[in-house]
Amino acid sequence: MNSIISTKQKILICAVDLFASKGYTETSVRDIAMAVGIKPASLYNHFSSKEDILAFMVNDYVNNTLFIFENPELPSIIQVNPTAQGILDCLQLKFDYLTDEYYSKVLCVIHHEHHRNEDVQNFVVKGILNIEETVERIFVELKKLNVIRHDADSDFWKKTASSLIYTLPSRIMMGIGQGSTAYTGMDLAGLLHYMFDTVLKLYNTKD
Repeated sequence: MNSIISTKQKILICAVDLFASKGYTETSVRDIAMAVGIKPASLYNHFSSKEDILAFMVNDYVNNTLFIFENPELPSIIQVNPTAQGILDCLQLKFDYLTDEYYSKVLCVIHHEHHRNEDVQNFVVKGILNIEETVERIFVELKKLNVIRHDADSDFWKKTASSLIYTLPSRIMMGIGQGSTAYTGMDLAGLLHYMFDTVLKLYNTKD
């Protein structure tokens, strides 16, 4: 979000605050308009409904994260540093993105609403698949580089990675930020680093 924001951006910021704190179902268009400081009729100049606001948030999130998961330079980046830290560096942009205050709240809303909103649910399923496909690409590249053995169980580890990332919204909603060490002793990046370090040690071709 820019420092100079438009009315449409103000609507999104206020809406996501209400959706995250009060709940999407419990929030009305009037609530959003009051938070923005405009009349409900003025809000309809930018969005046709509350559902339209949520759809815009989700689509915006999809469009801004898709290029991270589908980074065409991923194989070449891993070649430069095929270690746990090197792999983590490939994903760092994702972590940076998720720590943005606005998008963290959008992620929480998505996480909460996917149980009852089919469109949001479809996004979550697609997101998990994208995460798993990214980890699969990492495994393929590590095997090509002969860094790990070809019997490395990529299916197990890619599901482990998606599960770790999927817990992030729950941690945020409980007031536990990405940098927190509560419960696990590690933040999300630390957990993924530990996971890939374990993979590299278990399947090291030099052993």
